[in-house]
Amino acid sequence: MKTIYYFTAEWCPPCKTTRPIVEELNREQSTAKFQIIDVDDNSDLVKTFTVQSVPTFILFENGIEVKRIIGSQTREQLEEFISYEENI
Repeated sequence: MKTIYYFTAEWCPPCKTTRPIVEELNREQSTAKFQIIDVDDNSDLVKTFTVQSVPTFILFENGIEVKRIIGSQTREQLEEFISYEENI
């Protein structure tokens, strides 16, 4: 299963728009699991993954980062992100 770190913040207007979509996708699909990470409560992860703006989405496969997107996303954009396959 893929894992997506979703870096967000309570004070972030685009995050407030995106979060309900993330929660809905978490309930509806089983391809990937979103981990919702509040940047104000998780500064160590913010530093580890060099998150400079929110929202930020980081896709992991087998524990390895394979793709990253920044900014507010539509449901369709997140579905496309979930279905991303790295061509090695």
